[in-house]
Amino acid sequence: MRFFRADVIRSTLVRWTAVAAGILTLAGCASDDFGGPDAKGFVPVTKAALPSTVQPYPRIEKTLQCIHRTGVLRGLTFVVGPFADSTGKINAVAPGSTGNFIPQGGSASYVTDAIAKAGGRVVSTYFGRPAKAVPAQYAINGIFNSLDFGSPVRADVRISGIGPTLAMGWAQLSLTIQLDEVATRVNRQMSMIQRPVRYSQAGVGVGRDFNGTLLTGNVAFQNQERLQLEALNGPIALGVADVIMKEFPEAYDRCGRIVGDLLTSS
Repeated sequence: MRFFRADVIRSTLVRWTAVAAGILTLAGCASDDFGGPDAKGFVPVTKAALPSTVQPYPRIEKTLQCIHRTGVLRGLTFVVGPFADSTGKINAVAPGSTGNFIPQGGSASYVTDAIAKAGGRVVSTYFGRPAKAVPAQYAINGIFNSLDFGSPVRADVRISGIGPTLAMGWAQLSLTIQLDEVATRVNRQMSMIQRPVRYSQAGVGVGRDFNGTLLTGNVAFQNQERLQLEALNGPIALGVADVIMKEFPEAYDRCGRIVGDLLTSS
């Protein structure tokens, strides 16, 4: 019976694990190419893989506060219904998945929150129509239009059966915020928002014969942001701010510059 040297395997794994850690660090830096924090034309993307507290979007929050100070929504009431999902994308393999990649309907709560922060009143119809009619001037609805996935970089480089692995990918969500007149359902304003979410994975794989004994395995480190929450609350609030500023030029004149680069693709 033949034996392999444990010290040889251990030193080999330690060496390649260090290489994989270096690749992971470089992958984190390279991910900025997908539109890092406050990059022109993109909503800011947080860095934490699993933050204990949802990171705020300071400029979007500041814009809503600015709109509130203008008073353009004082005395106005908005009707908010469920948020529609028209992406057609189903997730049945991820841990904890419930069949859909994004929340169904409940994302309207972000619309409600944004309007309230901007100084307006909200009639929520997510749990049904109110028992007593409330006069309202506007209705705001949202639609998730598309959800695209891609993996532009994938590498598996092994020498003598041992070597580093690397994968980088992205998901891009687009959504629409629509402002209508309540009485006529005539559309007043539209806002199209795109939100990129990126991830990187690096590790080391082993598949080698050591003195007659086959050793196989893979160790990987992954950094993936949460599409379900952080990809939604900021972009939805940005879309609400956008349609409000389009409808009320005074708000745009005083607050539009705060997030102007996030609302242009040029």
